[in-house]
Amino acid sequence: MAAENGVDAELQNSLKDLNAINEDINLIVEQLVDEEAALHAKYELKKAPLYKKRQGVIGKIPKFWLTCLEKHPIITSLIEMEDAEAISYLKDIEIERSTENPINYKVIFNFCENPYFTNSKLIKEFDFSDKGNAKVTNHKIDWKSGKDLTATAKTTEQEEFSENEEASFFCWFDDENGSELADLIANDLFPNAGMYYTGAISSDDEDEVHSFELVSDADNDDASEDEQVEGAPVPKRAKRT
Repeated sequence: MAAENGVDAELQNSLKDLNAINEDINLIVEQLVDEEAALHAKYELKKAPLYKKRQGVIGKIPKFWLTCLEKHPIITSLIEMEDAEAISYLKDIEIERSTENPINYKVIFNFCENPYFTNSKLIKEFDFSDKGNAKVTNHKIDWKSGKDLTATAKTTEQEEFSENEEASFFCWFDDENGSELADLIANDLFPNAGMYYTGAISSDDEDEVHSFELVSDADNDDASEDEQVEGAPVPKRAKRT
């Protein structure tokens, strides 16, 4: 019996040592992820002149960005049918990165004159300087009378729109966070726009594309298992009558 207790104690000590080593490995992995993100942002900033040149070409293609958004395997599920009507007036998307710290950026949607809002630009800013605590700055959408696509969501008593089945894509511009959807736009959709438009990038396994809905900060830990996009509206559907 004493021998068995000795073996158990030795096993527990070994597992404790193994856990400590794993924690040290994870610290290095986290450092790698941070450095990769910073390097990616640095080179995205270097691509800025090419993106500007691309903008001139895109301007000649009707509904380019609406097509890209609707071909993206995740973002397409976040766009209501009426959202698509508004997005059809989208001229261009810009990702304006900080020259001092390129991981910080503005997501800018440039619109033609349209029947929905008076803004020529819809802007959402992200500052990731404080790791794990994104600072988000929203810019108000000036909706025209009777055209507010987020009006239904605003009538709920909740701070987030997670339980509102008619949340609009445009709710993201008012959300307190939304950094995961911003990451999809800034680091996937935007740099790969040409390939999304032509269909060179597509989802090979549609089963891996889940439904996403807005989640509150308190739900973020649980949401990771369901692969929910924080700050993203619920899937596209026809507006209820």
